[in-house]
Amino acid sequence: MKEQTKPRYTMRIERKIVDKLGLKLYDKIAAVVAEIIANSYDADAELVEVRLPLGKTLTMKRKGKVEQKGYVIEIHDDGYGMTLEEANEFYLRVGKDRREDPKQGDKSRKKRRLVMGRKGIGKLAPFGVCRTIEVRSAGGDKTAKGYKVTHFELDYDKIIEETSEEDNEYHPRPLKDDGKWDEKPGTIIRLKNFLPKNVPDKETFNRQLSYRFGLTLPDFKIRILDTKEENQEKEFCIGKEDIPLMEGTKMEVDGIPVVTEDGRKLPVKGWVGMSKRPYKNIEFAGVRIYVRGKIASITRDFGLPSGFTGEFAARSYLVGEVHADWIDGEEDLIQTHRQDILWASELGQAFSNWGQEIIKKVAKRGREPRRKLVREKFLEVSKLKETAQKRFKDEQLVKTTLELGEKIGSFASEEELEDKEYVEGLAEIILTFAPHKLLVDTFKEIHKTVDKEGKVDFKTLVKLFETSRIAQLTSYGQIVSEKIKVIDTFERAIRSSDIGEKELQNILEDAPWLINPRWEVITANRTFKSFRDAFEAWHKKKYGAEIVTTTNVPHPTKRPDFIFIHAESSLKVVEIKPPRHGFNDSDWSRLNNYYDTVNEFLSTKGEFKEIFPKGFQIILITDNIQMSNTSHIKAKNHLEEKGALIIRDWEALLHDNKMHHQDFLKARDEFEKE
Repeated sequence: MKEQTKPRYTMRIERKIVDKLGLKLYDKIAAVVAEIIANSYDADAELVEVRLPLGKTLTMKRKGKVEQKGYVIEIHDDGYGMTLEEANEFYLRVGKDRREDPKQGDKSRKKRRLVMGRKGIGKLAPFGVCRTIEVRSAGGDKTAKGYKVTHFELDYDKIIEETSEEDNEYHPRPLKDDGKWDEKPGTIIRLKNFLPKNVPDKETFNRQLSYRFGLTLPDFKIRILDTKEENQEKEFCIGKEDIPLMEGTKMEVDGIPVVTEDGRKLPVKGWVGMSKRPYKNIEFAGVRIYVRGKIASITRDFGLPSGFTGEFAARSYLVGEVHADWIDGEEDLIQTHRQDILWASELGQAFSNWGQEIIKKVAKRGREPRRKLVREKFLEVSKLKETAQKRFKDEQLVKTTLELGEKIGSFASEEELEDKEYVEGLAEIILTFAPHKLLVDTFKEIHKTVDKEGKVDFKTLVKLFETSRIAQLTSYGQIVSEKIKVIDTFERAIRSSDIGEKELQNILEDAPWLINPRWEVITANRTFKSFRDAFEAWHKKKYGAEIVTTTNVPHPTKRPDFIFIHAESSLKVVEIKPPRHGFNDSDWSRLNNYYDTVNEFLSTKGEFKEIFPKGFQIILITDNIQMSNTSHIKAKNHLEEKGALIIRDWEALLHDNKMHHQDFLKARDEFEKE
């Protein structure tokens, strides 16, 4: 007789695998309850009743220890239950694939439902939130006494206790009703001895549980009973969440199969669309994928790479409900934790490609409806119509403002529309630009008043001219309003006793019309960076010294020597002395040197000289000339006589600007008095 030898290799499954399959995979009350409900569904239950304290914390901490509050979570069903033999052979065998067992199969016993369970680990889900599971089930054939009861308890701490290598079995403790009889079949699962967990409130729990099941069966209902004492509305049923959709975006996918590389066509049912608002609840944000009526995955993009048309809107607004039972058919494509699909598999990749094409189509459908929603929201929160009516007092101008608001509002960021500062800023841009738009639109309409025969519709023409006049006055008023603010700032500056030269240079460079009202910002403030850069580089190379000619580019070591301004086809060299500071011989020597330097540069650099056909001019702003050197005075007078030097004082500049805008200043002052 051949002597038996000890196997060279041995594989053991540690009991602590329960920790990995329970505690680590299921950590939310709703997820645990959903797994138990799935088992009830597979047992042909028509009604499942969940009894739990909604909105309560299940434990409390006292002196660093977790203490129970006495709460229990119960799940009752009216399914066919379990006998003692079935409990041992099926329920207490972890990891057994029920669909491969001829005694069970992939359909339920009586109703022939496609069963949700497969991996045989869902029964361990409660250990993610508690330490004790009580099972009480009446099943088997009906006898004169009724249905025999199986009643036992699973203790997490004892299950994962270290045991000898020979004894790797766990024996649940029978409880008081074990072996008794019930009139009706069914199962009760009681969860006790909780970890530090919270039961969600009614709204949240309903949402978290409803999204897990995509069932609309007349013979299966989930009822929730709130067991906390203070609750007034104790009972409600889990229903399907109604998701408001953008009009025209819902796309039915029935009849659009997933096609594999080998040409197989796999059926898909359901729909995909875009919600009216970005969904804040993670359970319904994206496309829910159901397999045999139970959630298998939620995806926002089916793995679609970025860059497609309507990407942002699709990722923010995409919702849907898709059923694909073949994902858990002959080939199991659901990950162990039951939270996602094996997308990298052959069928998973085909499904991903299918979903990506659906998303592109839905995103295209949702482009205009989303713009409409954003547009309507912007007009509502900005109160653009009310503001325009108050500001303009002209019906046509208000209409133009709203037309502009609709166009710009369509492309606003919906998330930013919750930001008051963002909305007010966008509205102000529209209100500022509306008169200009009306003016341009009116000029276009004036051209249309002449028909093909050269006749003019004078009635329409007069009306259009009136409209253009209003638009022009409004546009001009906006510009003047900004100028008045600058004049006020300018006045405060020159009245100040500690104003610096650089601050005044900055004001004049940004508002050159303060020197001459004809130097409008649109032309006078034109950037000629290439000229300035070339001049400053030439000066440093020729004279070995840096020179700064603008306040708009911060310099690390020095303030501007003077500022350049481009106005009236000429170059202005603006030199200033702060108010109440005299201009002396030393200042003149420096200014005269600037004159010679600029003149030399323009003479040698013909390409820049052409920019200023009227040459250049020095603008000196000072309150007091204190020169005593005769030659300096003669040189100054010579430049003044030929128009190369203009001297102004600060008060004169302020007076001229007030006179130029006196009507508007007067109106402003009267308005402020009122």
